[in-house]
Amino acid sequence: MRNYDKYRDTKFLQKSDLEKPALVTIQKITEEDISGGNEPEKIKYIIHFEENFKPWVPNIGSLEEIHSIAGTGDVDRWPGTKIVLYVNPDVEYAGKRVGGIRCRAPKAEYSKQQQVNESQVDGNVQTEEEDDLPF
Repeated sequence: MRNYDKYRDTKFLQKSDLEKPALVTIQKITEEDISGGNEPEKIKYIIHFEENFKPWVPNIGSLEEIHSIAGTGDVDRWPGTKIVLYVNPDVEYAGKRVGGIRCRAPKAEYSKQQQVNESQVDGNVQTEEEDDLPF
């Protein structure tokens, strides 16, 4: 699907930048003020990648997911951690479904039990579009 959003000149990764899930490696985490010129200061963690991607401003849910993947809440120990970025169309903002970027662990790093737990919902096997991906 072609999307006009890809022509926005943005500093940070946005959902239109991800045409398909991407395996990335965290290079560093910085803290930056992402507020606009007239807005109050808004400091957020910014995740930079070794691969050729714009930096990403994750929400708290994604930070918790990375904590789980990296095995630590110490963001200074996250560089080198591999994650998969993908677009979840069900992300809501201000009560509206707008879609957004989420992350998960690469499949190869999951334990067999985690894979079983995540692939079953109410006893039914759940198939996902990204199941074909090797990561």
